Amino acid sequence: FTPRTVPRKFRSFAARKLFFEHLITIDTADFYVTVDPLFLVEAGVDLDADNSEVLFQNTRGFQLRGNWKNKLTFTSSFYENQAEYPEYLDRYVKTLRVVPGQGRVKTFKDGGYDFAMASARVNYIPNQYLMLSLGQDKHFIGEGYRSFLISDNTFNYPFISAQTNFLNDRFNYLFIIAGMQDLVRVDGFALTENIFRRKTASIKFLEYSPNSKIKIGFYESTISVDALAKQKDGVRKNADYRFLNPIIGLNSLLNGSSDSLYDSNQGLNLTVMPLKNWILYGQLAMKDFEFSALAGQMGVGYFGIKGLFIRAEWNESANGVFGDLNASSSQTHYNQYFGHPYGDHFQEILFMANYKKSRFLSEAAVSQTNFYSVNNKSYLIEDVGVNNYKLLSLRGQVGLVINPSTNMQFNIGWMQRFYNIRETPEVFLRNTSYLYISFQTALTNRYRDF
Repeated sequence: FTPRTVPRKFRSFAARKLFFEHLITIDTADFYVTVDPLFLVEAGVDLDADNSEVLFQNTRGFQLRGNWKNKLTFTSSFYENQAEYPEYLDRYVKTLRVVPGQGRVKTFKDGGYDFAMASARVNYIPNQYLMLSLGQDKHFIGEGYRSFLISDNTFNYPFISAQTNFLNDRFNYLFIIAGMQDLVRVDGFALTENIFRRKTASIKFLEYSPNSKIKIGFYESTISVDALAKQKDGVRKNADYRFLNPIIGLNSLLNGSSDSLYDSNQGLNLTVMPLKNWILYGQLAMKDFEFSALAGQMGVGYFGIKGLFIRAEWNESANGVFGDLNASSSQTHYNQYFGHPYGDHFQEILFMANYKKSRFLSEAAVSQTNFYSVNNKSYLIEDVGVNNYKLLSLRGQVGLVINPSTNMQFNIGWMQRFYNIRETPEVFLRNTSYLYISFQTALTNRYRDF
């Protein structure tokens, strides 16, 4: 926005900054930088809880973004948070010691949590064929609401990456090396506090577009526990950094399923636009080419009405595709799965609708998830020996965008969750009926529907 494009009654400096512009903008011929405050103030109540205690989240932070000659782009942000959550989220945090999609927690007053998250990314674009990146951030591959390959479900991680396209953009290749860790201490490497178990991820994604309506992607992710934590039969192993090679598929062929120090997942990603305003998408994931244990996604989206997007999506995973949350070389980071937040051994069906007109926003969603086993999901249910656990979730939200430059918005929302054990239909776990209001700069995804 510029002063000439802003309505006359909003052309004062204060009105422009509040309703249209970034807080600070530096714009020269070659250099462009914006600085904005980040915040989230949310208050709500769980109507199904034993008490009517007001729950909250209070977030403060900042974001810096810049561009130099369209060759170098950068962004940096930091969030400091205090929060008190509904019972199901509280169980998640207590069990996994992290906030969903964010970092470790410290206790805050009575029943609350204190946590922070920092992110940064620098992109160097020397030409139209190559982009080199460095930072601490997340990635997402796929067209769905969920992803079985890699998603923004986890905490930020340090990474370097290279992305290139060739043959008139028919091929696009992404190569990522990332540092991950489990919240498990490694004995014998510190005088005061042992380090967490660290691991390295080598991620490759090759996408082919024969035309503008079809995209086919091939995915490989290999995890190696770092040298300090590598143990096999009680003997520590030296790191073999050959697995950091940039050739997709090579790690899966060389390491195979017999090497307990490595874990490789393979996947396919498909996007098709068969008709105008329609999109079909899907994914397939497996572990070490074991076709008996697969994870799959199918989805359809419609965007033929201006401002409206409707989605229907199915996700299902067999047992053992992504590993146990506590396994040393599993597809996890900070006790959270790379892809779908449920990991494996479940079936999920979801429907979503998003509508935006001018500055008005609305969202509605319903999902049903069947868990074939919850043996590795103590964050969902206390009695982890129970199988055939079912969850029905409904949520809706309406909002008003105050400033589109920072996505500053005011929202009112409601979320209802029903828990049921199908083997004993008369037994219901505690339900959640969370009603809330919030004022925020919504620049990151917050997943609470799991």
